Amino acid sequence: MTDRQIMDGYSIIPPVSHWYEKHRRQIELDNAYSRIGKTPSEAWRRHVQTNGVHLNDGEFATRVQHWHDQGYRLVKVTLEIHQGDDND
Repeated sequence: MTDRQIMDGYSIIPPVSHWYEKHRRQIELDNAYSRIGKTPSEAWRRHVQTNGVHLNDGEFATRVQHWHDQGYRLVKVTLEIHQGDDND
């Protein structure tokens, strides 16, 4: 029997050049997994990577706007963890 845990959250995905269109799904997945957060703010904070420096709301908003202007987007994600006998 498998024990399953599911977490809904958000992640940030990059823009993909038309030159790499055939690899779009892999590029988005490679970038999304390290930027998953339970809230949109948490996902953006992982993406912005302030190296432990706390940003006030204005600085944080400015950085998010910068990345958004570059084509990065917030998406909904679901993380599913399976534990049990069929983890081969």
